[in-house]
Amino acid sequence: MNAPRRQRGVALLIALLVVAIAATAMAYLAWDQTLAIRRSEDRIGLDRAWAVALGAEAWAAQALADNARRHGGEVDLTQPWAQPQRPQIFGGVEVSGQIEDLQGRFNLNTLVAGAQPVAVEIARFRALLATQQLPPDLVVPVIDWIDPDSLASGSAGAEDDTYLGLTPPYRAANQPFVSASSLRLVRGYTQAAYARIAPWITALPGATAINVNTASQPVLIALGLSPAQAQAVLALRAKQPFTTLQQFLTSPPLQSAAVDPALLGVGSQYFLVRIEVRRGRLRTTLASVLEVGNGGKVRVLLRSRNTLP
Repeated sequence: MNAPRRQRGVALLIALLVVAIAATAMAYLAWDQTLAIRRSEDRIGLDRAWAVALGAEAWAAQALADNARRHGGEVDLTQPWAQPQRPQIFGGVEVSGQIEDLQGRFNLNTLVAGAQPVAVEIARFRALLATQQLPPDLVVPVIDWIDPDSLASGSAGAEDDTYLGLTPPYRAANQPFVSASSLRLVRGYTQAAYARIAPWITALPGATAINVNTASQPVLIALGLSPAQAQAVLALRAKQPFTTLQQFLTSPPLQSAAVDPALLGVGSQYFLVRIEVRRGRLRTTLASVLEVGNGGKVRVLLRSRNTLP
């Protein structure tokens, strides 16, 4: 009598165990399917957000083209492209963005022309480093990174023999920067040092001029102005932008300043467009470097997704 009862009890336990395993498997499959659906929705949502970001980039390019046709080569912060834009919402997608004149920054690639360091640009970069409480000698490894030779410029310089000893090892570029973010590879530029200098530098092709209509206070100081003179320039150009370089050089704030006019101007060709798109819990960003050529023709030089160039 007891044996059949025990057998029935074991059978019941096995049945319950089978049911529990089946229920767990079904729950897992249902959850896995839910995650797969969510991943698919996210991919579709991010693709749509990216398409919107590219549309916003095209709008910014058109705004810069219109500005070039209207004002020629002159660029200043009173023009429509530079005005803050409110976030826009289209079909549940929020789009925000801004345009920055990259020629208001210091172009790292102007430190070397051909194979020769450029004295005036070296002095400016030293001064810019000083405004951020960074050692002025940090300009030396940057020159070595750009110039075509493999000879370190003294004890402060750095070439292949320095970088090949790192983990992981790599070589000096010995060519102009493509992106200012590559400065983090250069000797002495820790993440903290790079974070200090990053807002004021860029990497543009060729020997571009600094636009005195859009240059920030640290960059103006790097040109040879005192902090008070730089602030006076900011206030003056906000009311009446400079239409010629000579107008800037003879303006009241510069009466006692010795500013070298080399590689300075009032026009710009290169701009950074930052765009952010939000759709529900999804977020994507686009940073594009645009070149405005003759006749307002715009082309994209560099495009970065969710990072800065």
